[in-house]
Amino acid sequence: MTGPAETKHRMTRRLNGWAYGQRAIYMVTVTLAERGRPVLAGWPEENRGARNNLGASAEARNTERFTCPLTPLGENVLKCWREIPSRWPMVSLLEAVVMPDHFHGILFVEAPLPAGKTLGNVIGSFKSRSTSLNLGARAEAQNRAEAQNTERLWAEGFQDTILLHEGQLAAMRAYIRANPDRLAEKRANPELFRRVTNFALPLDGGRMTGHFEAIGNRHLLERPLHQVQCSRQYFAYRRIPKPGGGMKIARDAAGEPIVERSTPEYAERLAAAIEAAAHGAVVLSPCVSDGERQIAREAMARKLPLVAMRNMGFSKLQKPPGRYFEACSEGRLLMLAPAAWPYTTQEKPMNRFDATAMNRLCQWLAGEDAAEINYHGMRPANIDELARAAAEVSA
Repeated sequence: MTGPAETKHRMTRRLNGWAYGQRAIYMVTVTLAERGRPVLAGWPEENRGARNNLGASAEARNTERFTCPLTPLGENVLKCWREIPSRWPMVSLLEAVVMPDHFHGILFVEAPLPAGKTLGNVIGSFKSRSTSLNLGARAEAQNRAEAQNTERLWAEGFQDTILLHEGQLAAMRAYIRANPDRLAEKRANPELFRRVTNFALPLDGGRMTGHFEAIGNRHLLERPLHQVQCSRQYFAYRRIPKPGGGMKIARDAAGEPIVERSTPEYAERLAAAIEAAAHGAVVLSPCVSDGERQIAREAMARKLPLVAMRNMGFSKLQKPPGRYFEACSEGRLLMLAPAAWPYTTQEKPMNRFDATAMNRLCQWLAGEDAAEINYHGMRPANIDELARAAAEVSA
C-alpha cells in the first residue's frame, strides 16, 4: 500500500527545498529516547481526568473516550510547550497532546523566524528546556516509575508535517486529539497491530514459499482472494508540482485525492471487487497504479476486507495511517511487504521492477482468482525471477 510517508524512527525527515524559517503551520512529533514506557503520561484510561491536549474544545473533551493522565514529567513537557511563544513571539500554538512516550503539537509560525533560525531551533529549545526540567523532577522522584535512567530525555531530531493544502489543519487536529483513542485500540488489539517479520506464505498453489513483513489480520489470507488490476489508462489522480521538485497527488479541502481520469473500465473493476467481497472474498490489491490504490480506498470506505501490498517493509513502530487504522483495529486489513525490501527512511518511488514483482506475487497469492496482467513484453521467467527475489522465495 502506498500513501503518506510514515514517520521514521529517528525523526529527521525533512522536505527537500522547503525553507523551515518561513511562515507556515507545522505538526511536529518528538519521541522519548527510550520508547515503550509510560514516562510522560499513563496508558490510556477510559473517561478518566481532563484532556491534556492544548486548544481542544469542551465538546471535543466530552466526546473523546480516552485520556492519558500526565505524570510530573509530562506536566513539565506541556509547560515547556506553552512557553514557546514567550521565547519565539512570532510563533503561536494550536494543539498539543502528551502521550506516554512521545509528544505531538501543532504550531503556527506567523512571521518568518529571525535570520539563520529555523523550526529546528524552535523545537530544539523546547526539547532542551523540557530536558532541564526533567532533570530536576527526576531528582525529586528518584524511585518513582516516571524517573529516567539517563539524562537524555528525547530521541534525536523530530518529525514534521507541513500544512500545504486547504482542509489539512482539521485533519491534523483530529489526528492529535484521537491519539489516546488510537493507542487504546492498539493496546486492546495488540496482535492486529504487531509487525511480523519473516512471515512465510505459500505461493502459486503451495508450490513455493514466499517471505513477507506483515501488519494486520493474517487470517484474511485463509479466505478467497480477489486480485485487483487496473491500468493507468483507466484511472489517474491529478498531479501537481511539489516543493523541492517532482510531482505529487493533488488533494481537495478534505485531503482526498483529486481524480483526473476515471473510465468505464475502472468502474467495472471496482464493481467486480465489490461483488467478490459480497460473496466472501477479500480484496487483494498490489496498490501499484492509481486505480488499484483507489479501489483499496473504496474497500476501506465500504468496510470491505482488504489485503494490500507495499514496496517496502515497516518500521519497528509502524502503524496504519488514517482510515487504515480503523480497518486494522476491526480486523479488516492486512498489509504485506516482500521480505527483501526493508523499511527505509527515504521515499521509495514505485519503479517498473517493483511493480512487476508485486503484481506477480499478488497473482501467486490469489491463485484461481488471479488477475490477467499484460507485462508489456517482459518474459515470464524474468517476471518470476523478480517476484522470487523480492519475496525471498524458497521451494
